[in-house]
Amino acid sequence: MKLVETTFQEQTALAYEGLFTQGSGYLHIRGSLEEHLSDAPQNTRYLRLPANVTAEKFAARGAKWGTYVPGIFGQHPLLNREMVNLPWFLGLAPIVDGERLDMRRSNVSDYRRALNLRTATLERTLVWQTRSGRRIAVRFERFVSAARPHLCVQRLTLTGAGVAEIEAGIEADVLTSGHDHFKSVSVTTAGTDGVRCRVVTDCDTEVQMVARLRANGAKWQFIGEPRRGTLRCQCQLPVTIEKRTVVTTSRDLDKPQEAEELSFEQLHTEHAAVWAERWEKSEVVIEGDESGSRAMMTSLYHLLRCHVTNDPRVTIDAKGYAGDAYFGRFFWDTEMYLLPFYLYTDPARAKTFVDFRVQALPGAMANAKEYGYRGARYPWESDEVGREQCPSWQYRDHEVHVTADVVYGLAHYARAVDPTYLQGPAAQVLAETARYWLDRITFRDGQPHLLGVMGPNEYAPITHNNAYTNRLVAFALSLAGEGAVAKALPIYRSTDGLLVWQCEGFDELAEPEFDKLWTNRQTGYAGNVSQERLYRSKALKQADVLMLMLLFPHEFSDAEVRRAWDYYLPYTTHDSSLSAGAHAIVACRLGLAREAWQFWEMTAGLDLDLAHGGAAQGIHIANAGASWLVAVLGFAGMGTALWHDALTLRPRLPERWKRLAFPVVWKGCAAAVDISPAGTTITNRGSQPLPVNVNGTARTIAPNAKETFPS
Repeated sequence: MKLVETTFQEQTALAYEGLFTQGSGYLHIRGSLEEHLSDAPQNTRYLRLPANVTAEKFAARGAKWGTYVPGIFGQHPLLNREMVNLPWFLGLAPIVDGERLDMRRSNVSDYRRALNLRTATLERTLVWQTRSGRRIAVRFERFVSAARPHLCVQRLTLTGAGVAEIEAGIEADVLTSGHDHFKSVSVTTAGTDGVRCRVVTDCDTEVQMVARLRANGAKWQFIGEPRRGTLRCQCQLPVTIEKRTVVTTSRDLDKPQEAEELSFEQLHTEHAAVWAERWEKSEVVIEGDESGSRAMMTSLYHLLRCHVTNDPRVTIDAKGYAGDAYFGRFFWDTEMYLLPFYLYTDPARAKTFVDFRVQALPGAMANAKEYGYRGARYPWESDEVGREQCPSWQYRDHEVHVTADVVYGLAHYARAVDPTYLQGPAAQVLAETARYWLDRITFRDGQPHLLGVMGPNEYAPITHNNAYTNRLVAFALSLAGEGAVAKALPIYRSTDGLLVWQCEGFDELAEPEFDKLWTNRQTGYAGNVSQERLYRSKALKQADVLMLMLLFPHEFSDAEVRRAWDYYLPYTTHDSSLSAGAHAIVACRLGLAREAWQFWEMTAGLDLDLAHGGAAQGIHIANAGASWLVAVLGFAGMGTALWHDALTLRPRLPERWKRLAFPVVWKGCAAAVDISPAGTTITNRGSQPLPVNVNGTARTIAPNAKETFPS
């Protein structure tokens, strides 16, 4: 399956750049044009201020370069440590009769750019008619090798008559959030066919890039400028030019493998083989819904691309290394929206997520100490060492539920993959976070309370006894052996007991007056009203009580969930990309087929919605995880290993879906699930018996056997 752009348009250029991001886990590059656009400088200085990123207005620009290596941070003067946008090495531009190819200015026809999701290969073809009258067929190809994660391979083929000049190089005059993070830059030749760029960031990380060119008989001339190195040659058409760039840093755990003797085709074959293995472990098949299938494949592609294999020092940032809008930091998305996909498709990859939190414990303990507490307080916006980097006080000081979310993730991994995990180094996380909570809790009349907190609904910043937070904290305290305190943490309810209040006194907040104040529904509610109005009303940014019920489904009856749905949904703006997926799953539980479908479409189509920006600032990677969750936990009705011993399914396929099929690893046993309106077939691909429960019918499936359950 491919994502295809058939016409270059400036208004969708940034969205395609994000959507076409490629990466090896170690190295990621936005889908920028190799020849770049005129009048799109990447070195514009400006002062980016702390803000609510959901409502932040980003500067208009024709293109945004993005080269990211997870874990490389720099110090911003106002925004704290942020992921550094590294030098741009994709530059590869043809010039014919003095005219440089430029999608803004050149006469181009037969344009097509396609990202092959299965092989993570980007290809662009076009016919360029120069001002001098020549017609040149142009073909760009590139991939970031999954087999050799430090390596990016590009190829440019020009077909026509005459002579072309080729320019290729590395540009280090790139800023991040308007700030220069390079305290030293060196760009030199690397032999007769290469450019070497070395930068040192303001956090003393060294990054080196070496780009080498290949073209039959070409003699390259090096042109050195401040922060830019270019190789130029003249070639007789037709011609094929290859560019291979190797990126290394002082943080590397391994060295790049030599690839000098391998051809483009050989490198691509080994790269595609790695991707084929990834797809075999994770592909979700949807039949009867072409747009939904494409959206699911896109989400899975980015989930598979941005995971950093065998490196627990980092996890996946909020924009999936496809942009720096969220500064390359790590949020609660890690445990709630990303971890489950890897837990049930590739547990070895899932381990890096939980190991990241364990290795970041010293940073979490330093955070707690700064606030005057014992124990460990995980940050709302984490850097690679677990230190708090959020520049906005509301979230930094009060959105403390992330510390309990971390423990939930550790427990989920232990139940799904390794029952002994909580007895190893993770045990210290349980103990130190419990110490923090025992200090953070306020006792009134001998009863514990959590005051001044922000739950998932970020439009309620300083509330008391948020139900989501209290329940997650109680879960964490119970695991740490503090059951008495855990049981005493209150969850407030209506007088009839059916409605769980989001927080103490929620019913006393002001009505949000959406019809009066939300005049522009093309933008989020927060973009229409002041922060003061947000913070004193019942407006919800995203699922809060419903998120609690999603995580602890066995603790709430269908009647309680339905009451919460009916009460909170009219107040929910879905300004957060995390909202629709959670609502879709809850709607599936309640049998609300129409609502489940509507929220599925919101979830699946978010990054593909080019008209509204899509992935312009990066992939909504938690939403990509939510797409998988909606299909598997929602429409397939799979229960998680936290609460179920057997692989438990309760399918509720949308009307137009003819088939839903996916692989799953259930507590070490590989299986395949295939659901259609006629029934559900489960195949045990493992070497141990697989206990299953489909719509209340329990079976044990022998190794290499399968069983079908009628609808």
